[in-house]
Amino acid sequence: MYQQIAANKFKSALAIIIFIIFIALIGFLIGYFLDSRYQSGGNYYSVFILVIAFTGASIGSFAGYFYSDKIILQMTNARPVTKEENTRIYYLVEGLAIAAGIPRPEIYIIEESGMNAFAAGRNPKNSVIALTRGLIDNLNDEELKGVVSHEISHIKNYDILLGTVLVVFVGMLSIISNILLRSFFFGGSRRRSDSRNGAGGILALILLVAGIILILLSPLVGTIIRLAVSRSREFLADSNGALISRYPAGLANALKKISTDSKIEGASSALAHLFISDPVKKENRSFFSNMFSTHPPVEERIKRLESMALGVGINYK
Repeated sequence: MYQQIAANKFKSALAIIIFIIFIALIGFLIGYFLDSRYQSGGNYYSVFILVIAFTGASIGSFAGYFYSDKIILQMTNARPVTKEENTRIYYLVEGLAIAAGIPRPEIYIIEESGMNAFAAGRNPKNSVIALTRGLIDNLNDEELKGVVSHEISHIKNYDILLGTVLVVFVGMLSIISNILLRSFFFGGSRRRSDSRNGAGGILALILLVAGIILILLSPLVGTIIRLAVSRSREFLADSNGALISRYPAGLANALKKISTDSKIEGASSALAHLFISDPVKKENRSFFSNMFSTHPPVEERIKRLESMALGVGINYK
């Protein structure tokens, strides 16, 4: 477990460094071709835009580290739950957090009928668990304990740190790609008037190619996250969650129910890896996103949990 925690912290730091370098490099390339186009006689644009890109990426990384959980909660329209509003969920989460040896995460509800859940945050002291209304209404206490234990395992192993930071980074890449493409298409007439200057044509081509590359990166978020966060973490969270709840059958039975309806209207492919089950409708996925999955087959997850339970408490219907 400690090796998993150390690996997740290292991957998170590496993702932040790569993101900053990547954005700074894009800024430098744009500035370099602006210097060539306008013949500034120096590196004015390249240095200036490099500094701007580096600063923006650093600010984005800061926001991703400290505020990614709040951004994700807003994206999913999750709202906080108090002890007075739902004592069942409050004490269930609190008891399992104590069993796992971590502070109680803040509890949120997503008012959707699909059955799903996710955890987010940068560490166990600053973490949240979000459950859908459908999950709370359709799962019994043992099944709900299995799901919450799974999410608490993600928190304890620091899976949440890398997962939530990557959501913000991919969103920023999507914004930058749109800016580059708008610069190409809406600035096309001006560049055509300067077509006699070779640098103008090159700049247009660079902006187009850069925009296309970044747009392709956004739908491939499943691939990026799958490479950075191995799908084996879901198996590990299932196993550790079963140890926390001490009832593997609870999560196995919960996964069977969740697999029948895990769709969340407010979720996108950029958020899919955070949930216990894929929340995105298949028809809403892009071609590239469908090529990869952020979750292992639910049948295999259930089979492993049934093996841990030795058949005790398993609902075979």
